[in-house]
Amino acid sequence: MRARRRAARSIAFEAFGVAVEVQFGERDLEESVREILPPGWRATDPSGVVARFSLERVEADSYTVTINRRSAIEHASLDVALGLIDADIRMLIATSTPDWIFVHAGVVALRGRALVIPGESFSGKTTLVRALVEMGATYYSDEYAVLDQEGMVHPYPRRLSIRSADGSTTAEHRVQDLGGVAGAARASVDTVVLTRYRPGAAWQPAVISAGEGTVAMLANTVPAQRRPGESLRTVARAMRESRVLAGDRGEASETAHALFARLESAPS
Repeated sequence: MRARRRAARSIAFEAFGVAVEVQFGERDLEESVREILPPGWRATDPSGVVARFSLERVEADSYTVTINRRSAIEHASLDVALGLIDADIRMLIATSTPDWIFVHAGVVALRGRALVIPGESFSGKTTLVRALVEMGATYYSDEYAVLDQEGMVHPYPRRLSIRSADGSTTAEHRVQDLGGVAGAARASVDTVVLTRYRPGAAWQPAVISAGEGTVAMLANTVPAQRRPGESLRTVARAMRESRVLAGDRGEASETAHALFARLESAPS
């Protein structure tokens, strides 16, 4: 194995008030690194970053990743190494941002009114978001509802992580490749949908209280334990004019048609 070389190139950026640097040893890695930077990033002074990630090639298809000079992974493929950096940066921003509240959720909008689908991975939210986008809803995120202090939701249009039919692999797709459009402006939360995919289920949701919806949103709020008061206030503001629907769903297309019709009928 060749001796490791110190990363010679880097991109320092800020997103949602969190400054990060990604170092990489070779010029041909720059495009791959840029592909995983978070939505809304902008260049910043590297002297103020809170975390430094380093990606280095040590063999033909073998890479190491260090975070603040501590080894995170060794002898990984490029896809695995980049995936680790991507996931860690996203979680770092979600937990460390000083002015925003990140909620694990899929989000689409229509005419300034947002539909939020809170849930962890494997809950089926990306499949439902994709179906809504293909019907004409504006894409905000398949991962986070990003709330400002007034409870308005802002776009976080990362690539959609779409799993294969058997769930064994994941491919990332730009929303434009699916014929959709990413959001550019904040939106108010019109509807919160609490649902999981269950084969054969019919979409017959119950309307539940805003309080129950707030509890469900808080269960998926990233900084809820570190910033409980602010998380509760922000989520409550987001929920103040929203309707909460709860129920299992079957295939995404049936549920998406019903939800899209609701967004279409909502007042602007």
